[in-house]
Amino acid sequence: MLLDNDEIERRVEEILTPILERKGYVLVDIEFKGAGRKQILRVFIDRREGGITVNECARVSEELSLVLDVEDFISGPYILEVSSPGLDRVLKKDREINWAIGKNVRVVTIEGEIRGRLIDNLEDRIIVDDTEIEKDKILKIQLNEV
Repeated sequence: MLLDNDEIERRVEEILTPILERKGYVLVDIEFKGAGRKQILRVFIDRREGGITVNECARVSEELSLVLDVEDFISGPYILEVSSPGLDRVLKKDREINWAIGKNVRVVTIEGEIRGRLIDNLEDRIIVDDTEIEKDKILKIQLNEV
């Protein structure tokens, strides 16, 4: 049975979450893109406190690769990339926004720009410092840790 990209991402998350939890890491995002011979599985991870090193990403990549080879639910060849999310990452999914709570962000809205510490991610709005921003007015949320 051929799985769509969302289902592949969901299954990778199920496999990866316990691996990361044992190591004290968190999952920031998963992206599976492409088709045929040009498929890429990107996994972005971080440490609960502080950043993550290249060596830590490599170890997670090796462990995940072994499990994915056994599970074998991705059809065709693909490239696995495991990396940190970066200091100026654009936050698109709720999982990424939740990971960024407590970090400095730059929010571009239809009314302007707001910079500050992300306090909360609610269903229809986010809170940056003491400002509530409706999600339907947000054009971009970006880490501003640089």
